[in-house]
Amino acid sequence: MKILLIILFSSLHIFAYSLKVHGAVQKPYELNKKQFEQIKQTNIKDISVVCNTGEVKQKPKELKGVLLMQLIQNAQIDIKNKKKLNQVVVLAKASDKYAVAFSYNELFNTEIGNNVLVVWENDSFSLYSKKDFVTGPRHVYDLVDIDIQFIK
Repeated sequence: MKILLIILFSSLHIFAYSLKVHGAVQKPYELNKKQFEQIKQTNIKDISVVCNTGEVKQKPKELKGVLLMQLIQNAQIDIKNKKKLNQVVVLAKASDKYAVAFSYNELFNTEIGNNVLVVWENDSFSLYSKKDFVTGPRHVYDLVDIDIQFIK
């Protein structure tokens, strides 16, 4: 009976406790909260979540986390020819299969890259993209997967 209760309560937690960074990389890895907190953290102020209709879903707040481009750099994109970087896409996926995309050039060659933040909040990872005109569509709750791929 005791084992059944433990299984039941552990299955009620719907959020993932780890984040995988993988795909076309030399060093795929997985992070838990403790490992994530050991990576250099960045603060970004006034991040809000606004949906396509203009409705504010989250009021502006300051967040502390890791830039998405830092997580990608840690995994080291597996590339032989720098021209291929134009074909790299980064998919950030939630546990419910919701996914958003960023191009390599968008993250590493524009101001957007300095404003895409992965944070630990509410017992899971989340992703915020502050510089989007409408921030809601690329806000990912319960982020579990960062998949680096080449467009074919």
